[in-house]
Amino acid sequence: MRLEFLLFVAGAMAAPRLSPPPLGLLFQEDGGSPKISCFAPQSYAGSTFELFATGADVPAQSVSANLGQHKVDFTLDGTALASRCYRCRYRSYNGSAWQMSAFSMEIVVNASGDAGCHPPTAAPTGRPLPTSTTLRQDRSWLLPVAISVAGLVLLLLAAAAVVACRGSRRLAGRKRGTPPPSFPMTTAPTPSA
Repeated sequence: MRLEFLLFVAGAMAAPRLSPPPLGLLFQEDGGSPKISCFAPQSYAGSTFELFATGADVPAQSVSANLGQHKVDFTLDGTALASRCYRCRYRSYNGSAWQMSAFSMEIVVNASGDAGCHPPTAAPTGRPLPTSTTLRQDRSWLLPVAISVAGLVLLLLAAAAVVACRGSRRLAGRKRGTPPPSFPMTTAPTPSA
């Protein structure tokens, strides 16, 4: 087995969050509706982006980026402008489960005379932090963690077998009475004059 595969099985599948959070930028073309652009790292091209109003648990909009793209634009129409503060995040499928990034910094839209977002402490949370209750209710973490632990155990067993095999070969060579391998020393002949 290749080492990269074992490392993938041992830990990459159980990574809880994508990193870093997206970058959110506000822009408005002449006479048009305001737009929020959300950027993910280039390695997450084709991700799904979600735009949340401050304090909301459900996304106001969700857009999948085109293949090869790591950016989407959210157009804010009249109904979306009811909220003045937004955050975005991206999510990507790693082959066995969806993983989400943290939220972007707050993006303030139409801050007329007020630079803050209301409520100031409210922020979308997405999934709750894991507790014993939520872990019992949502068992989606069980398979990735079980596969990761099994991969780690197999990796440790393979390393122990290699060490044991090398040790038994050295011991078998010494029992037969053969000296351990050494390099013969040869000296250059001295020129006779």
